Amino acid sequence: MKKTVISLSIAVFLLFLTGCSSDSAEKVRYDMEKLAYAAERAAERISVQPDLTTAQDSLKLKSAYQAILDYYVENRDRPEVAKNKTVLSEMGKMAISASVQLAKYHIAHRELDSAIAAYRRIGADIPAEKNDLAGANLALALTYRSVNLFDSTLALYEKIIADYYPPADSLDRINTDVISLPMDKINIARAMGDSDRVRIFTRQAVGYYNRLKTEYPNSLLFRTATVYAARVYAMNKDWDKAVDQLEQIKDSTGQIEVRAALLIANIHNDSKKEVDKAIKMYRGIIGREPDSSVIGTAMLRLGVALCSQKDYEDGRKTLAELKKKFARYPQLTAKAQLFYARAFESQGRWERALSEYQWLMENYPYTEDAFRAALHIPDHFTAENDDKLAEIWYGRAVEFYRSVAQKKRNQPIAVAANMFLADAYGRTGRWKEAIDSYDKIYSMVPETKTGAMALFNSARVAFNQLEDSALAQNYLDRLRAEFGTSDSASINQEDLPEIDPESLE
Repeated sequence: MKKTVISLSIAVFLLFLTGCSSDSAEKVRYDMEKLAYAAERAAERISVQPDLTTAQDSLKLKSAYQAILDYYVENRDRPEVAKNKTVLSEMGKMAISASVQLAKYHIAHRELDSAIAAYRRIGADIPAEKNDLAGANLALALTYRSVNLFDSTLALYEKIIADYYPPADSLDRINTDVISLPMDKINIARAMGDSDRVRIFTRQAVGYYNRLKTEYPNSLLFRTATVYAARVYAMNKDWDKAVDQLEQIKDSTGQIEVRAALLIANIHNDSKKEVDKAIKMYRGIIGREPDSSVIGTAMLRLGVALCSQKDYEDGRKTLAELKKKFARYPQLTAKAQLFYARAFESQGRWERALSEYQWLMENYPYTEDAFRAALHIPDHFTAENDDKLAEIWYGRAVEFYRSVAQKKRNQPIAVAANMFLADAYGRTGRWKEAIDSYDKIYSMVPETKTGAMALFNSARVAFNQLEDSALAQNYLDRLRAEFGTSDSASINQEDLPEIDPESLE
């Protein structure tokens, strides 16, 4: 009996210890969650009122993220935490998130070494799952790429491609960042001027995509890899092989999938200059899915192609139908309206064209197509040597861009508005105001190709138009310090829009 009582007492004591241990692990996680919540709230306040953010606010946010990491390091090896795998994993995810945010802080403050260390910590010091590790390595590679450390970028790309194969998660969702890396290797080799590497990386990319196609037939991976293989061939202007790849993408009826068909038609229209063949394909696409946005794009392409062949009536009719059917897609219908107006101008019907350009500006003011129209009108009068009307319309363009930039402040469209505003100032010789616009662009997108070009253009205007070599050198020095080069052409290119409108003339 005494033995039984002792055994029972030991069991209760052990149960008590186990409960304390579990509670203690939960308490550690809870305290870490409070730190993460505090950092999240601080970040939200900064994002809501970025104009009111001070250097002290940024430092406090940095300290908040560092506190999360310090807490993780101090508590992860505690026995009760180490043996609770769920708690340890959740703490690790919070630490990974904090490390990523610290890296972003360091990048924003041009502290490259610290940013690299923050990304390297993930996986090396903080255990990370496949997706988190790939994300951190990709971010690190892009950090290297942003300062033209191409060899380091390529080395990390190779690791990511090998470690993250196939480029999909456990739910079969494709990681488009990873699957595009073989293509970006080609872009980097071209930026380096290394033709041998371009050839090698092209072969590797085709091999990578063909391997995916072979190992994952009849899947989304197959379709995506096929599209990327076509893009590789297109990069090398091997249009027939690009078309051959796209023709392999079939829908459930055995037809070429409508998006693939649109890409094929675009190749015939833009690259192979087989416009009649493209027109026939666009018509076939439009007849297949009348309520798809892809069909809207096909209608835009068809309308433009018809007008380029001087079939203005049919072309404008197609563009008018597009505007009616796809009114819920303003970016698409604004393009249709721009080409609709251009068709009248190409026929020599300027008064009607002017009316249509004005309608575009009034009804779609927050589109780059309206921006183009606003500057095109005074350019037309300049070409006609009508200086009075040109001056009036340049003034209207300036006010139009200013209004959009003010109403859409801190939004991407405001960047485009300031770009056009700088152009308008340049056309009227208002060079100091042009530089002011470039400064605003840089303040909105400081770490992008657009931001770099803003610095470069400020230097160009200062030197050529203001004849202020000191000011020009100041902008070039900033460009070199922040992007590693004063040659804006060598800075990483951003993605181009899928459709780049061209003149009908």
